[in-house]
Amino acid sequence: MKFLIEKNDLSTLTTMVYRAAANRPTIPVLSGLFIQASAEDGLTMTATDMEIGIKASSKQAEIINPGQVLVNANYFSDFIKLLPDTTITVEYIQETAKLQISYGRSCGNINSYSEFEYPGLPEHELEPRFTMPQSVLKEALRKTVFAAAPGHYRQIFTGVLFDFLEDSVCIVASDTHRLAYFTYTLDTEKIEPNRFVIPVRTVNELLRFLEDNDEPIYISVAKNNVVFYTDQFLLLSRLIDGQYPNYQSVIPANLNTSLTLKTQSLTNSLERARVLPTDDKHEIQHVRFNITPDEILLNSHSDMMGEITEVIENISIEGETDVKVAFNTNYFLDVMKIFDQECEEVTVQLSGSLGPAIVKNPEKDHYLYVLVPLRTSY
Repeated sequence: MKFLIEKNDLSTLTTMVYRAAANRPTIPVLSGLFIQASAEDGLTMTATDMEIGIKASSKQAEIINPGQVLVNANYFSDFIKLLPDTTITVEYIQETAKLQISYGRSCGNINSYSEFEYPGLPEHELEPRFTMPQSVLKEALRKTVFAAAPGHYRQIFTGVLFDFLEDSVCIVASDTHRLAYFTYTLDTEKIEPNRFVIPVRTVNELLRFLEDNDEPIYISVAKNNVVFYTDQFLLLSRLIDGQYPNYQSVIPANLNTSLTLKTQSLTNSLERARVLPTDDKHEIQHVRFNITPDEILLNSHSDMMGEITEVIENISIEGETDVKVAFNTNYFLDVMKIFDQECEEVTVQLSGSLGPAIVKNPEKDHYLYVLVPLRTSY
């Protein structure tokens, strides 16, 4: 095997794939990066730890001799990143079982796995069940993944739900204290409903691949795994077992108060309110909203450090006033970072002092964020 490729193209392809390899595998080949060169497909790389698998291809390589080799993914990636910006020659030396990487008058030699059976990814068995524009899936995942639980005794909450209905898909994440909900109407004929939950790690890898365009991404689902793929890459992921709860029941229907205010103003107030520490390391940092007919007072309190009160004016209030409600400051800021990028105003809808609230863009209905209030002692 021998091919020529520019360093940036080689580094880009390697970076897309290598993180799927296992760091401490019980099966040695799972720490490897499987490199294939062919005249038909160009340069292809594959890595998997059996929980997630990634395969990506590039036509930027000049294939001199076709072939394949398996090398340690981390060592290969670390080395490629440090190469100078020049044309790289990669050649497998049969006699030494090493992969020779030449750049200018210098070269490196990386040991290969001499005899191996590498687990293939099932690209020849794929039947696309669902199709979405890449930009839509990227937006949906970016706006939901942060609401998943980093750790939870119910593993189902550590992932992101895909709920395919007859003509739409709902993408949802929740840690039971908040919920992010994104819905999209599919541009296809009616489909058979299906739902599955993928790990956050899978979402983060997908976000690295997806483009901001309307090119399709195909989704194929089996009993225990799901495959996302385009012409350039394929990502296989194990599914999280379990039944996702009825998320629709969490979204409040009876909303008593609706506030519309400047996005940047609310974000800045929340950022300043977050400055004060909590008095107890086990206490959740929170901010209290005191809603009057004309304005909103945001209050953050610490017996140890003091108090901050923010007055937010130039707001629109509909429904009940004289409401006091407290929220996790960091949870609120997580969604405000999203709205800061897309809308000048944000709507906060309340269902009393203890009922869940909805935060959303007043001009769009396809995305909303549900936040459960906190009980406070002041």
